[in-house]
Amino acid sequence: MDTKTDENVKPKIDGKDRAILAELRRDGGLSEQKLAKKTGIPMTTVHNRLVRLKRDGILTQYTVRLDFAKLGQPITAYVLVKAAPQADQRKLMDYIATLPNIFEVAMITGEFDILMKARVSSMQALNELIVQNLRTQKAVSETRTMISYRTEELSGMG
Repeated sequence: MDTKTDENVKPKIDGKDRAILAELRRDGGLSEQKLAKKTGIPMTTVHNRLVRLKRDGILTQYTVRLDFAKLGQPITAYVLVKAAPQADQRKLMDYIATLPNIFEVAMITGEFDILMKARVSSMQALNELIVQNLRTQKAVSETRTMISYRTEELSGMG
């Protein structure tokens, strides 16, 4: 069975892979040499593992972690959105993804249909985002907003 073409086959991940991925989650800019030092895994092994993790689609991109308060967006809000009956939820989700200051959108189960994560500069900016951009949409029947007191980016594999 070819693991590259069979989407039902789950790639095997072991402790070394998890250690490499955990370090990359903490700092995506680490060189292979620094990854080897931090994990205690030989550099050649780290290199080969990274190639395989990329090939298998597990490691899809390297990214940065930003301090949003220093960027003028100290408020993080999670907004639950209930779609109106007969609304196209996928189109609504796509629309929400185009709004300013939206950092994540997910279609979810339960009483609400969509969960979005926004980072804004002020409560006024959040109000404008929700009242003027979201609630004016015919596809939206209800929203519920939750402000985050503190947000912590997690590292590691859980």
